[in-house]
Amino acid sequence: MKIFRPICFLVFFSYVQCQTLQRSLLAAALRHINSQNYLQENLRDITSIMVAQFLQKLTYEEVQTIVEELVDLTDKCKILKPHESPSECAHQLMTTFLEHICNNQGKAERQEFSDCCNINNKARLKCFLLYKKDDADDSDVFQIPNPEQICETHKENQVSVKERYIYEMSRKYPFLYGPTILTMSACYETAIHSCCQEENKTECFQMKLEPIRKYIRELSWRHHHLCEIGIKFNHKVAKAVELVLLTKKQPKTNFSEIARLAVYIKNLHQTCCEGDVVACVLGRKEMFQRVIRESHERVKNHCDLHEKLGDAYFHDRLIILYTKKAPQLSAQELVMFTKNMAAAATKCCPLRDEQQFACMEDLAKLILGALCRRHEAEPINAAVGHCCDDSYAFRKPCFDDLQVDRTYISPPLSCDQVISLKENLCKAQEEEFQTEKQKLLSNLVKQKPYATEMQFQSIIADFAHLVETCCQAESSEMCFREEGSKLIEKCQSLLGGK
Repeated sequence: MKIFRPICFLVFFSYVQCQTLQRSLLAAALRHINSQNYLQENLRDITSIMVAQFLQKLTYEEVQTIVEELVDLTDKCKILKPHESPSECAHQLMTTFLEHICNNQGKAERQEFSDCCNINNKARLKCFLLYKKDDADDSDVFQIPNPEQICETHKENQVSVKERYIYEMSRKYPFLYGPTILTMSACYETAIHSCCQEENKTECFQMKLEPIRKYIRELSWRHHHLCEIGIKFNHKVAKAVELVLLTKKQPKTNFSEIARLAVYIKNLHQTCCEGDVVACVLGRKEMFQRVIRESHERVKNHCDLHEKLGDAYFHDRLIILYTKKAPQLSAQELVMFTKNMAAAATKCCPLRDEQQFACMEDLAKLILGALCRRHEAEPINAAVGHCCDDSYAFRKPCFDDLQVDRTYISPPLSCDQVISLKENLCKAQEEEFQTEKQKLLSNLVKQKPYATEMQFQSIIADFAHLVETCCQAESSEMCFREEGSKLIEKCQSLLGGK
């Protein structure tokens, strides 16, 4: 099955970079989500998210009291028997929670939920959802008026700081999906731990928490929009929206596959929008594992190609591919960028499967990060910008899928401008000579992106042979002048008379 990466994946899988994580966020998240104890370890936080998102006016202490009252049920979810499903536990937790609210008339009246409590369970849930208010302003999700005090609290009790942050995010952003809140709370905790060791704590907090604040606000808008479609209209409309998004994103993919995935994603959105945080977390985990399986397959194919071609030809292949994707870059930039990618394959591909994947993802994060910084400084093209901005977790697959940039029009160059035949080539070191060959390859691809790789390699091979021959001749300059005309003619034939 082909795995898709439309906007829905951004909704479920985008991650803000936490600076103290040693490996790529995708690999780190995989290990975290795949751990057998993932659900059990996070059940209390998951329950806190659910309570705070439905009962937004309650204080932190009141939310924690209700969480404590639900602990007995969450404990049952921790010790499920083989025949029991976590999704059943999630459903029981939601049902029990709503009954708890309705049985406590004081809280129900305070939250104005009395009308919801007088109807059946299915309609009751929709009634509760209609009371959610996403009215947070653009201020930080959790202001820190006294960094010294926060750091002291963090030092004494790390759990309370994280729980307080989860509470603040959940009540201010009631449509933000639970898995996102869990991830962001981990990033927040990482920032606190890091900044509390700095001398200027206030400046550190501002620098590290501002990206998280912006990310949360943006994603909350997206989640709210998706949930609004399902709540105010109906889920057939939500499915149609997913179908349109998927079809636009993957126009060449079999429609039946797109339709099947649209149903799965629509159901997962519905679950998350209904505030069933446990089921949302479990669904996100299942989809994450599907995507990771495809990512592993991509790395395996990448390494198989590296083994088949060898270092030099593999690098050439990368130059051809990325010149087509980003022809606006100079030949020198493309050679150096792909050189780093080829070096990553040389380093990572001999490793075992799991290590191979983590190694490639980690290095790809750094290499593509540098490319995206280059794009920020001087925009390359819209497709590169999309891959840089759309989803951090899926940046590499996005770049892998880029095709020829059809918007690029190459400046007309003749072959004698593209091919440099000078005596100084004879004095070049091996690495310098390889760079010259690869720059020539990149420039040829820019001129004729739809030519075959064999055509390109034929000219490159002739160029290398010509340099070797002429550098051994009595008069290199004369040799280049006389023999070079044949190569220029062959090049012109490839470029179609350019």
